Amino acid sequence: MELNFDEIRPFEDREVQDALQRLSLEPGFDEALAYVFPELGSDELRKLLSSIQTVDDFQTKIVAGAVERISDFTTSGLEISGLEQLNPGQPYLFISNHRDIVLDSAFINYILHREGFPTTRIAIGNNLLQKSWITDLVKLNKNFIVHRNVASRMAYDYSLRLSSYIKHSLEVDRSSVWIAQREGRTKDGIDKTQPGLLKMFTMAHNVEPSEAFVNMHLVPITLSYEKEPCAALKAKELYYKAFHGSYTKQVGEDLTSMKIGISSPKGKVHIHFGEEIQPIRIAEFFEGYSKNDGFKNMAEAIDAVILSGFKLSPSNFIAADLLKGTANWEARYSSHQKDRFIREMDKELAQIGDGNPELIKPFYLEIYANPLLNKEKLNLSVN
Repeated sequence: MELNFDEIRPFEDREVQDALQRLSLEPGFDEALAYVFPELGSDELRKLLSSIQTVDDFQTKIVAGAVERISDFTTSGLEISGLEQLNPGQPYLFISNHRDIVLDSAFINYILHREGFPTTRIAIGNNLLQKSWITDLVKLNKNFIVHRNVASRMAYDYSLRLSSYIKHSLEVDRSSVWIAQREGRTKDGIDKTQPGLLKMFTMAHNVEPSEAFVNMHLVPITLSYEKEPCAALKAKELYYKAFHGSYTKQVGEDLTSMKIGISSPKGKVHIHFGEEIQPIRIAEFFEGYSKNDGFKNMAEAIDAVILSGFKLSPSNFIAADLLKGTANWEARYSSHQKDRFIREMDKELAQIGDGNPELIKPFYLEIYANPLLNKEKLNLSVN
């Protein structure tokens, strides 16, 4: 079946200059460029834009500088591990936990670029493309579109097209793909892979799932933020779901979360590239099981790899002790670190505009505590 990917694919090189022309008419775009390149005047910025002819140009000359500046101003450093196991010439299907709307994939691509690897194509939900200039910007940055909340009668066709596009990227274009392990960010600190996502990967392959995954070269990635992006907003959403049964996002709330995630302090950020899941393991997930159970087995294995790669910070140990009312982990943090964590938590909860900060606080603490508590449950190292 021949599928057209024009509706979802990133921009091609031939479309770059037209997209940049549209972006240059957006009032905020010049402001953003001036932030990234404060040393350049307006004439120099125009020359820079006119020199960009390809997607790689855009990522190298604009995006890399933007992410580096965000890292310099909002993190205590980007740390990486595990990348030495991977081959720069091999396309991979990267699947990671999802904590920040923009920066998860941005930091991963920045690291890959910095270390001499090709950057990946990035899955992004169409719910985030609330303005035409955002669509232009992300499609310039190798983002492809995943349609959310599709009517049930159309869900199969949309999933098949997405599966086919990922297959085409990996096998024909030889381009790696990044996608989050679930729809939407992890709100409670428990990173879980959706089995349905794994099923979608296989839809375009006319073979058994265990055979389909062999050529995808699936690599789990773990992102660990010392200071969780948008923690107070996530805790507020969890509180409303727990006490009121649901939470309705306000208009523009995703854009607000994007801005806060980009601009707020994040402490140390650690990115761990797990080992590629080998064919012999994939076969074990499905052998003797129904397909649905096979996908569940595989999802659980990916979860274990992602959790194993999570880099714990003092904030995780502090939150666990505060949540449980214990001092079990006090050797892993100082009294100064604990006092600062509490001050920052109280300040964030006071700023979210809700009258129940004390009721929301346990949900805030769980975001930080759950990676540690789940490592304990699985007897994984907490070092």
